[in-house]
Amino acid sequence: MNKCDNIKLGLFSKEHYTYINQIFGDLTVREIIKETYAPRDWEFVIEDTDEAFNNSNHHVLQKKGKNGEIIKWCSVDEGYQNLDINKNDTLCQSYTLLKYLNKPIDTNMKKRQMEMVKMYRNILKQEHFKKEFKNVIDIMRNTIKKNKNLNKAVLWKDFTYDEPEPYLIKDVDTMYAEIHNVLDKWESYGYMYFIKDGKCK
Repeated sequence: MNKCDNIKLGLFSKEHYTYINQIFGDLTVREIIKETYAPRDWEFVIEDTDEAFNNSNHHVLQKKGKNGEIIKWCSVDEGYQNLDINKNDTLCQSYTLLKYLNKPIDTNMKKRQMEMVKMYRNILKQEHFKKEFKNVIDIMRNTIKKNKNLNKAVLWKDFTYDEPEPYLIKDVDTMYAEIHNVLDKWESYGYMYFIKDGKCK
């Protein structure tokens, strides 16, 4: 389990994108996290990006200052996320959750990822989160089962498969098991994927 090789690391990257980046970057899930913990001033915001982030989405936090000005917190601007140094560091959704929940963001890349793993395990333990997470999954499964308006619905994909990407339609207990499995791998060796060139050390 804890011995790294680059093939396992490549598979881990797909599992992480499926079960961490995608799910905990979903605004519906992030709203559940907001409901689960004590109120914060910050709001979750998704920005469009340029080719530096493969024209994908970038997660930031925003809040209003005392004079009504918009204050933004961005993991890139804060110096935590730098793709020129760590080429696979696509963890902006995790950085913003750490900041939102007032968790430390260590200067050491491995240590900060261990804080992310710890944070996600804590989120999964919360009864309110699991209850609302199950509701989201049930709605998705029913939407797929009825096969109506799939192009308009927010549906998670399973990126661990090659084309075509099947929908992620597992029940909540299976989803929890899959997420915990990814967290265990992340803690054991997967953190290497997000450091420097993304290869086993």
